Amino acid sequence: MGYVYNGSELTFSHLKKTDPDGRHYPLHVHNDYEMLCFISGNASYLVEGREYVMSKGCLMLMRPAESHRLKVRGRGQYERYVINFTPELLSGYGISPSILSAFTDRELGESNQYLAGEFCGIEPMGLFRQMEQECQCLDNPREAIALNLAALMCAVNTAFRSKQSRESMEAEREMNALDRALMDYVNQNLTGEISLEAVSEYVHVSPSQVNRIFKRLTGTSVYDYVLTKRLVMAQELMANGEGAMAASQKCGFKDYSSFYRLYKKRTGSFPGTAKRK
Repeated sequence: MGYVYNGSELTFSHLKKTDPDGRHYPLHVHNDYEMLCFISGNASYLVEGREYVMSKGCLMLMRPAESHRLKVRGRGQYERYVINFTPELLSGYGISPSILSAFTDRELGESNQYLAGEFCGIEPMGLFRQMEQECQCLDNPREAIALNLAALMCAVNTAFRSKQSRESMEAEREMNALDRALMDYVNQNLTGEISLEAVSEYVHVSPSQVNRIFKRLTGTSVYDYVLTKRLVMAQELMANGEGAMAASQKCGFKDYSSFYRLYKKRTGSFPGTAKRK
């Protein structure tokens, strides 16, 4: 039960289905743009492997070649509106392609969902109902649908920019937390068995990413940072009367000859010549 309008460069549909069978909604892609307005049901949407739980009035945006499918989560009536359209529909009425930024200016499977409360001054579900009425009342509702769609897209773009700002702030907070965790871990394990792989496993990012973050934070790699810190610690121990070999071992150097060469190279002097305090 529902309604379907097939027009030039667009398709508009309103579906109501009791106890839908998830097998009837396979993963698919298409070459146009899709906007789905969820009304009721117990379902989620999978887009490029990411699952979005659906709630009343939310919107889902899918761009060309973005894989997606409905995932039925329980029984009950499933109801939704969907409009599929091409950019030519909008450009035909002088609407700039930039209005599609919420579709195009993001990674696949990211920022596909907009909750009803994310819109200011507009109710997407109401606009879809209005489009359905115009489809049923007008001989040629194409223009009315395009203009309603443009108004909806303006609201979506505002929500998109707000979402991007929030996600950017959250990512920055997460990165700050990662920075702290990374530095804390390295400094707490300076004299132990520490490796780039161990650091990577601890903070759950790749070894190359660990070094990139470290380069940004300290100007050097994890390896050079650890060696520099160990040399400073050894120098401090020797200045307080510790023998050179004992100091090197306490600071994590397993091979005294390597420590000796590195100390001479970095400081220009021999181990054990540090002035006592």
